Amino acid sequence: MKRIILFLIVLISVGYGQSAYYRLGYGDVFPTVDAFESSVGEGAVAWQDSSRFTTRNPAALAGLKRVYFSSSLGSEFKLVSESITNNTRLERLAIALPVGDKIGISLGAQATADFETEYESILEDGTLNESSQGGIWDYHLGLGYGITPYFSLGVKFHLLQGAFRRESNMLATDINELYVLRGDISGKSLELGLLTHLGGKVSLGLTTDIPYQTPLFEGRDSLAGTDDYVELSEELKAWPATIKVGVVYHHSKTTKYVAGISQQIFSADGFDDSRIFVLPAGWQTVPVALVQLSTVHLAPDHGSRSWLKRTGWQAGVSVKNYYLASSTDKLISEIAIISGLNLRLRNGRSLFDISSELGTRRGDDSLPEELFARIKLGIQVNDIWFRKVKRR
Repeated sequence: MKRIILFLIVLISVGYGQSAYYRLGYGDVFPTVDAFESSVGEGAVAWQDSSRFTTRNPAALAGLKRVYFSSSLGSEFKLVSESITNNTRLERLAIALPVGDKIGISLGAQATADFETEYESILEDGTLNESSQGGIWDYHLGLGYGITPYFSLGVKFHLLQGAFRRESNMLATDINELYVLRGDISGKSLELGLLTHLGGKVSLGLTTDIPYQTPLFEGRDSLAGTDDYVELSEELKAWPATIKVGVVYHHSKTTKYVAGISQQIFSADGFDDSRIFVLPAGWQTVPVALVQLSTVHLAPDHGSRSWLKRTGWQAGVSVKNYYLASSTDKLISEIAIISGLNLRLRNGRSLFDISSELGTRRGDDSLPEELFARIKLGIQVNDIWFRKVKRR
């Protein structure tokens, strides 16, 4: 047991290597996982279109006319010090359907936090190799209600479930030991949203997501191969509350301009006394401000035989600060270019999306510059499995 405590103390002072930013905290918290939404940005909270649905704002579920099913696959590449890593996973499954003329509901699951990381640190008399696996999935139930044709409200219940495992192998002159920290994570949050249309040209969306049961980690910290362990029950206090505002300007039937602002608020002492995420002395959580601007050009002819005329595109820029800051109070910034393509089948029942995000993360001199690229593939099927077949 003393060795476990000593190891935790030593871990605070080690250097950071590959994917240092992910090692500091949760990694990606509340990523935009759908391909279309990723290439539009947080302005998707104001998006409402009869040809597709998004999960960014439950109020947009109001007045659905079809049944929608969607799924997405994401892949992320990180380049640090000439080393490239990749993480590919299924990121979302969702279904949405109308209940009457004014009510719509959605059910789904999406990846919310990612713990995948590996790094090696050089100690005074040895090395420390560490790898983490797992993540948190968000299982949600959304409900939207249209009060008028131009104003709707929504609510979404989130159930957070996940697992975390970290293996730390300390190799020193007289030490060769493997420490394993593992356990399950559970929590709940409530999201409220509204969507309104102003003058036929502007759509405005607003959501707020507040955790009312902060994710709780329950597991054990052990020395592998022995009965030496510590039972842990730790609240992830740094889990954020989130506010998003989106505006869509409908310039024409095929051209839209989208702006999104997001604010994530973290508890200032969220990592204090944490045994899952140990921060260097002086580091703290800070609010995140995210601004995204994009333009969307929809396909000009959905019924054309030419797939080029059935293909639309979107592009924009994303700027935000990271949610951790060092004692120098110098914010870590993330700047990225977002883009995407969307292809509609001639039957009008299916949409294929692909998006990309290319960016850089930098700011604190003690951490390396990190380049990242995210690619997402998505498909949305409308009605095709749910229509009644007329038989002769």
